[in-house]
Amino acid sequence: STEQVVAKVALACEADMHRAIAAARQAFDTGDWPRRSPAERADVLRRIGQELEKLADEAATVWSLESGVVHSVARERAAGFGEPYAYYAGLAQSFPFVERHRPQAGQLGLLVREPVGVVGAIVAWNAPFSLIANKCAPALLAGCTVIVKAAPQAPGAAYLLAQACENAGLPPGVVNVLTADRDVSELLVRHPDVDKIAFTGSTAAGRRIASLCGERLARCTLELG
Repeated sequence: STEQVVAKVALACEADMHRAIAAARQAFDTGDWPRRSPAERADVLRRIGQELEKLADEAATVWSLESGVVHSVARERAAGFGEPYAYYAGLAQSFPFVERHRPQAGQLGLLVREPVGVVGAIVAWNAPFSLIANKCAPALLAGCTVIVKAAPQAPGAAYLLAQACENAGLPPGVVNVLTADRDVSELLVRHPDVDKIAFTGSTAAGRRIASLCGERLARCTLELG
């Protein structure tokens, strides 16, 4: 309302995006995160949620300043920004990562659900905390590494997540955060080292993302206007 500058966040260039993708790829291919047990990953998720709860006051202010949410509402909801991480951490005990089956030939067959790899999470500006959480938390529990691409209009939530991840002891490269416009964001969608795109935003942008993922048969999940 006053046009006072509250934060300065650099827009990523192509080199920044390449660095983020390389970090996520290396963390997945050679790091220990995908090779930890679901219970071990769940412990870190819980800590991320706890760290976000400590940042609730900052999160409420950021959400109000960036998106225009009434501060009393933002403050009430910010107290629960860590809950999705706790919820998905709880699934570590019940989700069937490995199922035993009796095959037609042989004595034992195992259905093993493995992490898909590097996930690009592209979020809209209006509710970034929950959008990021519901993309990152299940991906992290599964053992994926993540690149969070924040909207230039509302980058604060992604950077508070980065702070929480660092404080929680998440290994380097497992979660990478940057803010970019559409041209650099498209590089994330096109890149062969990114195994899945999870996008929330406009229908027009979703069509473009689906077409680019279709060209290289990459997985994508779209939540569109």
